[in-house]
Amino acid sequence: MIGFISPVTKVNQLHHNEHMNIMKKFLGATVMVGMFAVSGFQLHADPDPGKNFTVSDSPDTTVFNLKVPSNNRHINDFRGQPKAEPAPAPAPAPAPKADCDPGVVTDYVDQYLVRLEKSAPAMVSLNENYDYNYTVTAKDKVKKVVVEEQIPAGTTYVSSDPEADVSGSNVTWTLYNLEKGDNVALKLTVKPTQVADLSSCATITAYPEACTTTSVGVPELAIVKTTPNEQVLLGAGVPWNITVTNTGNFCAYDVVVTDTLPNGVTHASGEKVLTTELGTLAPGESRDITVNTEAAATGEHCNVAVVDSSNAGSAKDDACVVVVEAGLDVTKEGTPMQFVGKKASYTIKVTNTGDVPLTDVVVTDTVPSQNELLAAPGAQINGNTATWTTNLGAGESKSFELTVRGKQGGTYCNQVSASSAEYGLSGSDEACTEWRGYPALLIEVIDTEDPLLEGEQTTYVVQITNQGTAQDTNVTLDVALPGELKVISASGDTKGTISGNKVSFAAYPVLKAKEIIEFRVVAEAVSEGDARFKAQMDSDLLRSPVPEEEATQVY
Repeated sequence: MIGFISPVTKVNQLHHNEHMNIMKKFLGATVMVGMFAVSGFQLHADPDPGKNFTVSDSPDTTVFNLKVPSNNRHINDFRGQPKAEPAPAPAPAPAPKADCDPGVVTDYVDQYLVRLEKSAPAMVSLNENYDYNYTVTAKDKVKKVVVEEQIPAGTTYVSSDPEADVSGSNVTWTLYNLEKGDNVALKLTVKPTQVADLSSCATITAYPEACTTTSVGVPELAIVKTTPNEQVLLGAGVPWNITVTNTGNFCAYDVVVTDTLPNGVTHASGEKVLTTELGTLAPGESRDITVNTEAAATGEHCNVAVVDSSNAGSAKDDACVVVVEAGLDVTKEGTPMQFVGKKASYTIKVTNTGDVPLTDVVVTDTVPSQNELLAAPGAQINGNTATWTTNLGAGESKSFELTVRGKQGGTYCNQVSASSAEYGLSGSDEACTEWRGYPALLIEVIDTEDPLLEGEQTTYVVQITNQGTAQDTNVTLDVALPGELKVISASGDTKGTISGNKVSFAAYPVLKAKEIIEFRVVAEAVSEGDARFKAQMDSDLLRSPVPEEEATQVY
């Protein structure tokens, strides 16, 4: 409640004490009357057309209906400001003083959402400024609070803090965004210009709010297409990975992905246009699609995928793959026929028939056991195996040489292989050689006794050896003795026929390689001289007979 005190007329100094006692009694009575009068005025007063406010006994609104907006209106936003300490409970009306302390009068308005407390001096001096102090306390979160005050008649406006909107005699503070527990201090300073009882009433109006927020979203589609290998071999599998993402903040509806395959790749279905329906994509949601194809032609092939929707537009992306053909070819040539024990040479040629380099080509040549590996330049040799490791650029060829020796007759094939693990390539070839044996007959004659005296005997031993690598057939031996000797007997691997001083042995049918046959002729010395024993060998493979002789001295 607000009480107002009328100024006291000056009295004669001589009667000062008496008058002061009277004034104190008068002041106490006046305060009580004023408190009841103001309270009734607040609750039941009719609107005053001369003032810019209306009094209401609504629980949330005390005064509203400002008539004339002011250009000097000040808006005070208290969001984010620290909360003030709660205002103290209003003090009771001051009791009569026994001295010149003016005292304080207070009142308050307590509503559901806000509380307004007001205080002012109980007595002031003419032409000296004095303050009205207000405290606004928010009991809950309030969007807007309006505090209105009237400048009392008989005073003039000096200032307000915070600065208020002043229109005529109306002073208005507008506070925004008060949080529960906020305390806001207001102050109005006026100057009394006449002696009077200065009455004023402050009102407070709270504006609660009911708020909702509606977010406006936009769907947006993004598509990323990749393939794990930028280069693949012809005929290899080519997977395409597609990721569709809704990067917006609203759902994307009726999402469809269309993948159009290039001519260089094929799908198991035989279709060139592949469609995948994804339906609805929530904000931030992604879906993955994998399309498996096969490389059908060499060259670079780019695959484009497009994503469409009913409300998010479309997007596209592509990925490319290079299809290459890797190939490896190996050939081998060598001596087609050679004699056993002689050397044969072979040439190996390895070619990269593809259009990509090969960095790990391994060439392996295996010599058959009937041959002996003699040399393989640049190779690692292990027994009868030679291994080369090399690189081949696209279209490049390299040659390798090796030499072998035949150990036995027959046709034997020398095999070679080439491989590249990088692309899983391999190839092989072989070269065959006919290894022929050849006969080589050796005839040797010795006499067991030399020199001889007349009447003594000696034995001529004839050996025929096939030193070659092939058999010989119909090997014959004929011997002739000189006049100093006469034939006594003949024996050997074939039957010998004596005719005078000559002996003919029957043909030996087959003389195998390395085989030795032997013949013996016993002779007697009959006269002195340099006797020569003559032997002659012949066979089917010899173009002419081979002679041999042995000298024997007869004394």
